[in-house]
Amino acid sequence: MNGFLKKNWFVCLLALLFAGVSVFYIYDTNHGKLKGKTVNGEDVLYEINSQDVTAANLYDSLYKTYGSSAVASLIDKTVAAEAVETTDEMKTNAAAQAASIIASYQSNYPADYKEQLEKVLIQMGYNGYDDLQQYLIDNAKRTEIVKQYASDHFDELKIRKISYILVKFSADSEKTEEPNEDEAARMQAVDDALAAGSFADAARDHSEDSSTAPNGGYLGVVDVNTTTLDEAFLNAALALDEGEVSDWVYSESFGYFRIRNDASTKETLEAGTETTSETNEAGETEVTVGNGQSPYEELIGSYDTSLDEIAMWEKAQEIGLDFSGNAELEAAMSKYYTGE
Repeated sequence: MNGFLKKNWFVCLLALLFAGVSVFYIYDTNHGKLKGKTVNGEDVLYEINSQDVTAANLYDSLYKTYGSSAVASLIDKTVAAEAVETTDEMKTNAAAQAASIIASYQSNYPADYKEQLEKVLIQMGYNGYDDLQQYLIDNAKRTEIVKQYASDHFDELKIRKISYILVKFSADSEKTEEPNEDEAARMQAVDDALAAGSFADAARDHSEDSSTAPNGGYLGVVDVNTTTLDEAFLNAALALDEGEVSDWVYSESFGYFRIRNDASTKETLEAGTETTSETNEAGETEVTVGNGQSPYEELIGSYDTSLDEIAMWEKAQEIGLDFSGNAELEAAMSKYYTGE
């Protein structure tokens, strides 16, 4: 039911359930607190049965009742709201995305699409159907936080934009590091193409991976946390300097690779244009133009989905998240977000 949302956004908030009490909310959704009201120096979030509830109270109550994930949902929403300003672009994008999601639900659930979508949003900690755009804005803000984290930790993460050429094992041949005659001939054709022209042209003409060859061998943006690639391939890719092309890299799963580091400096990656000092035999320098997508968004959306939690925790510390001396809860949440 919520596959469409999950496909488009990498964060799914859990429901925050409060049973057995009557709840009186006077909530400022811009800052998450009762305007002007404090208790012992802490902002009051809302009142339950005439009792003031601060952020520390709420975190503790959620943790004891529903565990770390419920507290994390609230922390994520609060941090996103406080750390990232809502822009007109976010609103415009959210409106367009909401329209697309609604159209999908109308197609799949013509009789009760609003009710179905409302269930999903409530399960993710929102009030219902009318909060769809807010959900999308919140996720856009979280994406900005994670993108900034990747940029700030660029060298540590060893972020690279990578292309490659693959020569597959011959059919029914023994898979060894030493290519057979047929494999060696195809590898030589690649080497000759690289000597005579650009890497992208060689990939289009000779790479045997149909998923990347039409795009000049372009794979995407990877880093040290990438786990979905062949280990030998990733290690070789991370070892390359910007613009450098590897020797043949053997993979027992796929065959033989030539790998190119299209970009590994912030300036080149963020500019969206990869320029290398490598020249072919004609004396030409290769220039590869990016696809316009943020490289950090490409990274966190495809090849490193592990940064979300640690980025949100770092931002929470930066803006002064306070557990008011509850060491047990703070330790539990630190472990939840960082694994330590």
